[in-house]
Amino acid sequence: MRSSVRLLTAVGVVCLAVSAVRPAHAQIQYGPYLNFASNGVGVGIGGRVQAGLTGLIPTAKNVGAIGALNLYFPTGGTAWGIDLNGTYQFDIPAVKTVEPYVGGGLALIHGISRNGVGLNLLGGAKFPLGPLTPFGELRIILIRSTSAFVVSGGVLF
Repeated sequence: MRSSVRLLTAVGVVCLAVSAVRPAHAQIQYGPYLNFASNGVGVGIGGRVQAGLTGLIPTAKNVGAIGALNLYFPTGGTAWGIDLNGTYQFDIPAVKTVEPYVGGGLALIHGISRNGVGLNLLGGAKFPLGPLTPFGELRIILIRSTSAFVVSGGVLF
């Protein structure tokens, strides 16, 4: 439990640091979402912070980062995960209402039958609607000899 608190504190500090060093033109979005995961994990809730990295790395056009915290409610208990992912957003000049992206990163999982660090592969799309940005995402988590598919949908501010 103590290591979980330390890890969550570290994630919070990193999010605050990114917010503090970002230039005014950098876009940081955050928001809640719902998850549904395969392999008996079931329904979950989450929150994420995502940012473009162009302000920190001028040559990193369309490259971003997502940090997320997930809480699942499988039968018989709870499970949680922390995701740290890099993303690439495709530029489609003719379509401004859909922003597709792909990415990958690390997943730290703690649950009833799954504990450890795994790999994330993800793809999704954001749908900018003024101050709110709905999004949908499919994530594949590869951990040891198993995998899980996670479908997520939420809104970013």
